[in-house]
Amino acid sequence: MQMKKENLGISNRNPLNIRYVATNKWKGLHPTQPAYKGFCRFLAFDYGYRAAVLLVKSYIRRHGCNTPSKIIHRWAPPIENQTDLYVASVCGRSGLRPDEVISTEGMQIPRLVAAMAKQETGLRVTPEYIADLRDRFGV
Repeated sequence: MQMKKENLGISNRNPLNIRYVATNKWKGLHPTQPAYKGFCRFLAFDYGYRAAVLLVKSYIRRHGCNTPSKIIHRWAPPIENQTDLYVASVCGRSGLRPDEVISTEGMQIPRLVAAMAKQETGLRVTPEYIADLRDRFGV
């Protein structure tokens, strides 16, 4: 019998597999076990998506990673991932070009986050859902 591989992003309600860093006090982290196997553990998927949106915005504003390619190379570095394939997959799903400059407003971030969630965990979420979540959380 073949054992099913654990999908940490799903079990941690962390659809983009955000690594746990104790100084990041993400809203919605599990109160008694905020991390599992090095990744953030959220109370609900919405908090994981919220953190992902905020991280992408931080990449753009603080680190100059303002294109899908730059964002993904930082998010999923080549030392751990097949980053060029990741970029191609996410861009194919999102309709964004690898070198397209991403605005912190509008639908580009929701499109990117939705495509990255599919890449990271296989979860399907619409960009509209991410945009609605941004409005609800004010991010």
